[in-house]
Amino acid sequence: MFGLFDKKYHNPELLEMIGQAQERWFAFLDKLENRMHEMCTAAVPEIREVFNQDTDPYKRAHGHMLMGLHGQINQMRQKANKTKEESIFYFIDRATTQLPDFISSAGREYHDKLRIFRLDCINRHNIFEEKIAWYTLMLNNAAGEQDLETFYREQLAAFEDIRNKFTCKQCGGNIAIAKIFFIATYITCPFCQTQNTFTPSTGAQMVLHQARSLAEQRTAHLLKAYEASKPKNSQLYQQYLRSMFDEWNKIVPDMATENEKFYQRMLHDHTNSINHY
Repeated sequence: MFGLFDKKYHNPELLEMIGQAQERWFAFLDKLENRMHEMCTAAVPEIREVFNQDTDPYKRAHGHMLMGLHGQINQMRQKANKTKEESIFYFIDRATTQLPDFISSAGREYHDKLRIFRLDCINRHNIFEEKIAWYTLMLNNAAGEQDLETFYREQLAAFEDIRNKFTCKQCGGNIAIAKIFFIATYITCPFCQTQNTFTPSTGAQMVLHQARSLAEQRTAHLLKAYEASKPKNSQLYQQYLRSMFDEWNKIVPDMATENEKFYQRMLHDHTNSINHY
């Protein structure tokens, strides 16, 4: 197959191979997008029904359904990435290393075709990624976007009402809760040193569960600016990512250390995805 690169001055077979590779790549992404469209559009009414019928305050049935759908979308993304590496980038790497750099116009034609082929294939993949982002957002909003900000403010207000009403189980002394907690926490009585378990309300526990989603709502305008940039501006994405994690840490400060590790992983993955291009 790659013996075609040995033909120096007249190589119509190589030009035909480039065209066929591009057609197969485009058709492959078309099939993935059609499958994604069918799956997501069929899932939307089911998502709404599950969300409305789920009496669990954490909406875990709804969350599990979304997780499964996101998993299927991610499998499509992985298939596309694997095919891009094996059928597009591998083809280009072999061609550019084996095809001599001719001065002749005939040789330059092949280099120009490969350059255009590479750009067209990358641009088509970018469109595929944009559709993944669109369908992901559609699934996330299928049940209607929740007003997480109002809910969060309500939980802060509820905590203010009870923060000075907690008493020691041993001596009955009043214990002021210095900050809002989202999980059960040991509080030491300042009078008798007894360890008391402070259990936050169900609403406060839900804030921990929803913290990332609330942070994403607060920084959605930054993500939108990145997605609207043509070509994609990596600095805009990094600005969004940093701002989103900063908001997340403001909501649940105790998670800041773990969140920072998560931020570094996401930033690393984004940088690697750029380097592939």
